[in-house]
Amino acid sequence: MTQEEQDFAGADGVSDARRVVGYLVRPESDEYIAIMDVLEGSVTDLTAAEVTAALPAAGLRLDTRVVEARLNALNDLGAVSVRSDNSHARRYVEILARNWRYTASPAGRHVQRFYRQVLAGTATVREIPIVSLNRIVTHLESLAAALGAREPVADGLDSACVDAVGAVFTSHDDLDAALVGAEDALMALADRFDLDEERTGDLKGLLVDYATHVAAELDSGSARAAAALTTLVPWFGPLAQASIDASQARDLIAAGALTASRGGRVEDWEGLRAWFDVRTGRAARFSLRLVRTLPSMHANLRRLHSSTGTASSRTRALSLARAVLTPEVGVQIFQAAVGDHAWRKLYGQADEDEAGRNPSWRGGPQVPVPTLLRTTGRSGPRGRGSAPRDDTAVRAQVAADRARRQDEHLAAVTAVLAAVPGQQLDEAAAQVALAALMAAARAGATGPARTGTSGGLACTLVHTGTGTATGTVQAPTWCVLVPGRIPLFHQPGRRPSRAAMEAVSGAAVTDDLTARAVLRIAPQRGPGHLSSRQTPDTAPSQEGAA
Repeated sequence: MTQEEQDFAGADGVSDARRVVGYLVRPESDEYIAIMDVLEGSVTDLTAAEVTAALPAAGLRLDTRVVEARLNALNDLGAVSVRSDNSHARRYVEILARNWRYTASPAGRHVQRFYRQVLAGTATVREIPIVSLNRIVTHLESLAAALGAREPVADGLDSACVDAVGAVFTSHDDLDAALVGAEDALMALADRFDLDEERTGDLKGLLVDYATHVAAELDSGSARAAAALTTLVPWFGPLAQASIDASQARDLIAAGALTASRGGRVEDWEGLRAWFDVRTGRAARFSLRLVRTLPSMHANLRRLHSSTGTASSRTRALSLARAVLTPEVGVQIFQAAVGDHAWRKLYGQADEDEAGRNPSWRGGPQVPVPTLLRTTGRSGPRGRGSAPRDDTAVRAQVAADRARRQDEHLAAVTAVLAAVPGQQLDEAAAQVALAALMAAARAGATGPARTGTSGGLACTLVHTGTGTATGTVQAPTWCVLVPGRIPLFHQPGRRPSRAAMEAVSGAAVTDDLTARAVLRIAPQRGPGHLSSRQTPDTAPSQEGAA
């Protein structure tokens, strides 16, 4: 394995399944994919020589040493597992790497199948099964009618309820797969402005004749399903347990060897409820994408309508291009179209009619040059155009200014990280700290802390309760107070420094339950801290929620 492959394999210290996807984006990805196809299609472990012998069937021929290098790289990424075949070893040299046997790891099989089924395949648009939606709504409403007025008890569910749960999730899988495919096809057409008449007609038919009807059905069906699922929220746990009890593999599911099918977990029911949400669900997003596609369709229709007119320059140019392709008279047509015609000189028309039909440039009538051509046209003899303006100095100045601003920002970030909580900062460092503090104040809280990042600097607000400690960010002329919270500045993705952690070591930390943190801006009356007669609670300030 090359040094580049070794660096790629150990990049960022990634140790989970994300490393396995690395072989799909390498320069030799075709070779890695072919080798993984051979390993994924074999039921037994294969040696490097056996993999080399199987590659020509896939249209790829590689040397055995290259295959060994690729297999070792796949092993480092976690896509392949390796074991030593010592069953026929008689010498030490026979237990070296060329005697190893390789097989695809579970993560490697998942990545390879994902590539073959999703990335490498052509997306097919299936019909959206409205029948499946009707089946889901019918079963959910029947479950809500039967269980809505009862107390949630796991033993009170019969086989009809279990069958209804299986039908709901089976129909939902079918509906979701078809809707995602139709949504992708819709966005692929909507994102293009240069569609031809046929593709624009497809988009128009998809919007008007089909997708609009489907969106209406999805909106009404999703509203009914969401109402039924809201009634069934207390029954999510008993319904999931009843699905597991009715399964033939319930012992393996209880032991943790298998995962229950859809409907056997409370998370599946919560995901189903989110799918049918009337505001953020899949059906609502599909309707919004329909609305976003309408302007694109109208833009394509207007462009095609204008281009089909006889007075369009684009139409004349296309007609000329098609006519010039004629092998017999194409040259004559081109010369006749772009020849020396009086009515085409400089986009003007001569007033004299006695000069003949096709006068020469020198002897023809004079035509006034348009104003735009006089002001922007290039004068001088014909030939090679003038060289472009040399803007090297300006580019260098812009690059130097950008580098200077970046250096000043990095210096400000370093100053904030080196300061202790409550220490006065200079104006530039205080502005950088305030931006990170505002980002943290707007972020949602997780337990006692909320964290935000801005410009390469992270801020964590630790909640200490109302009426306790008050965090500050001080500049020479202003000060920001954070009542009940202490700001700790650190690098993104890392813990605060030890000096910063000592600021909250003696404080009573409690969970932060508010949606936003409250900041107070107080003016500084001197170069130092607040006046000795003013406390953070008594200083004149402007209060607001970030």
